[in-house]
Amino acid sequence: MKFIKTDTDVNLFENIIETESQVVTHLVIPAGKNVPEHFVDYDVIVVPIKGKAIFGDVTEKREEVVVPGDIVQLHPNEHHYLKAIEDTEVMIIKSKLK
Repeated sequence: MKFIKTDTDVNLFENIIETESQVVTHLVIPAGKNVPEHFVDYDVIVVPIKGKAIFGDVTEKREEVVVPGDIVQLHPNEHHYLKAIEDTEVMIIKSKLK
């Protein structure tokens, strides 16, 4: 078992765990900033832990406001973006499931 502490003062992001099949990232987005459209070749779970952000699904052309308590699930190569409404922090779990 391993206990991992995150940096609450991180500037943008820190990869907390990196293996061949999984990456866990702590992402910080200041209010008014965004993460432009992108995609990754992983199954992804996004867990908001602070703030409020707009999560955009490019393919479906829709946006959802996400807050702590919400979870976003993405399949590999789904195009998406984030816009921080408030100072926002999310945990991103990227996994190669197959």
